[in-house]
Amino acid sequence: MRTVFGAVIFIALLLATALHAQSIATGAIVDKIVAASDPEMTYAAYLPAFYSAERRWPVIFVMDPRRRGAFAAELFRDAAEQFGWIIISSNNTESDNENAPNERSLRAMLIDSESRFSIDEHRIYFAGFSGTANFAFFTAEKLAVAGVIGCSGWLAPAFKAHDPGFPWFGTAGDTDFNYPETKSIDDRLAAGGAAHRFESFAGPHRWAPKELLVDAVAWMELQAMKRRTRDTDAALVAKLLARDVAAAQGETDPLRAMRRYESIARTFERLTDVNAYSERAAEMRNSPEGARALAEERSAIALENSYRDRLPRVYDSFLRHDDVPSAAALAQFLGVPQLQKLGKESSRRGAAAKRVLESIYVQAAFYLPQQVHGPKLMTLQNLASIIHPQH
Repeated sequence: MRTVFGAVIFIALLLATALHAQSIATGAIVDKIVAASDPEMTYAAYLPAFYSAERRWPVIFVMDPRRRGAFAAELFRDAAEQFGWIIISSNNTESDNENAPNERSLRAMLIDSESRFSIDEHRIYFAGFSGTANFAFFTAEKLAVAGVIGCSGWLAPAFKAHDPGFPWFGTAGDTDFNYPETKSIDDRLAAGGAAHRFESFAGPHRWAPKELLVDAVAWMELQAMKRRTRDTDAALVAKLLARDVAAAQGETDPLRAMRRYESIARTFERLTDVNAYSERAAEMRNSPEGARALAEERSAIALENSYRDRLPRVYDSFLRHDDVPSAAALAQFLGVPQLQKLGKESSRRGAAAKRVLESIYVQAAFYLPQQVHGPKLMTLQNLASIIHPQH
């Protein structure tokens, strides 16, 4: 890690004296810290209450897509306090634009933090949401960091199955329009033999809930033990195993339960005996209930793909032609009424329909309006209101 970040560390050492003058409180999020190497870049930081410069600490660089450093740091605060991690959270990273601002922000944070805090150079982590989850992933491949927590990200279809060299923990809401893309990352990492875990939660496009981010950081602790970048803690292994097993046993959805047992077997392999969990996962996969749940999932994916495949053609026609359809007509072309009906189902099909609706909504409310004006803009605004009247 020192070789990879050698240039960063050299610059950081030059700045060490200036940075030493500004002390950072422990046990509290401190916002608007100015990066000494680039004063236009600022970040929020959190040091665990028991932080001391006498030892080195894992650090997570959090990159919110809307420049909300303190907000994003708060999401990781419980995990950082529980496991003893430093949080460095950018006020300058963003999504939906070129990555130059993100690269600049990350560079400034890396330089600043290396001088200002006592960091374990072998345990540097990245976290991002949506567009910054993608940035975190491909930047981690270049810098060989210890792990990435990617919330609702995606990678291009050209991304081939392989091990990127770092553990990846991905999350997405079950009605998030990026859910299929995030799950696809997990599938491709699994095919490449990488260390991976994907967890969904109830909800739309957003950062993962705090409790799930605690799970993500705990999982990274276990990965560090397996990679020998931290000492193995048998008591912590037993505690986290018991927690994961209890969660699997409490699952009422056979598919989620099966995947939890599969995840347990992967996560705790080489740390403890996992044969019982592997056998339980295989048993559930081969059971009638498991087979039925897998078939329902395949059906829901096929349904979602059938609707998603038609969307680009409808958008393209809407943008190219002079005739302006009403919002109701455009909704019909996109399948909105059928999707709204399906979305009322409490099923995998229902969740899939909601994800497509969310995809249409974000296009109508944000992306497509950047390309039109006048009556077409009005149509898109009305379409967004059909999908989410309360917005």
